[in-house]
Amino acid sequence: MKKIVAILLAAMMLLSATAVFAEAPAEPQEIKLGQVVCYLHGHGFAVVTAVIQGETICLAKIDEFQFMGDREDVAAIGVPVADGTFSQTNAETGAVSVLGSKRVNSDLYSLNMQRAGSKVQIAANYDAIEKFVVGKTIAQLEAAVDVEGFADMVSCATLVDTPNYVKGIIAAAKAAHAQYAGTHGGNTGTYTLWNTTGEDIVEIGLEDLNSGWKSINYANAPLHTLGSENDNNPYIITRTVPEEEIDTHMRVYAVTESGKVIEFPGESTHAGLSIETTNIEFMSPDAVTAATQIGWFAPAQ
Repeated sequence: MKKIVAILLAAMMLLSATAVFAEAPAEPQEIKLGQVVCYLHGHGFAVVTAVIQGETICLAKIDEFQFMGDREDVAAIGVPVADGTFSQTNAETGAVSVLGSKRVNSDLYSLNMQRAGSKVQIAANYDAIEKFVVGKTIAQLEAAVDVEGFADMVSCATLVDTPNYVKGIIAAAKAAHAQYAGTHGGNTGTYTLWNTTGEDIVEIGLEDLNSGWKSINYANAPLHTLGSENDNNPYIITRTVPEEEIDTHMRVYAVTESGKVIEFPGESTHAGLSIETTNIEFMSPDAVTAATQIGWFAPAQ
């Protein structure tokens, strides 16, 4: 029965692929890269990367990270950090475990899998899933991944959560679309902030006028004024919103060390900042006569 289901799913995806390729544009489509950090299985987190061209996945890479300890004659290898490793100690046994990559620690992690009956190492499972998605579109994978028997289609992969790993690749592929859209004025805005007020700015924030979302204080470390001894201009921030929230309007504000508030829009009914790429100059209220102390061009350096 599983073989029949797998054959039917393969046929469905082949027919879908034929239709997609038949409609493909003559001009080559741009290659895009996406990456997500997500939960897929077990007691850790995953980093999943996908390279797409149009809607088709060209390459994918999966890795997972969790705390693990030495087993038998295999030592756990932690992720590299400046001061040793990320580690934790079991309060009852005193056993030390380190945060490590399952790919790097494939031999070690696979010992547990072998005891559960698996004959395929974790890295080999990842490779099989990555190979499976290549050449397929996001839509094809989304249509098939929740169908009963889907895991049987992924040759050589024995992971129970194989569908979740494919969903992680789908998410990374969609992230590639989002990143690409952002560079073309889509759903990621980049704001380059300049302080020419003559004093330190101790608070900078964004507030969504539609949803009420508020940012952190981007000037947690003060943004010193341009030309001062400690000049640290500019400060660059980004904001990414879902595709359906492209029509976003935000208020930007700053508070100087003396307590002066600079904001845009002010009391006017202006729509505010959109998801865009722009320079924002915070100017001294004493130096301008406009309704707002914000300019839209970077000052000369």
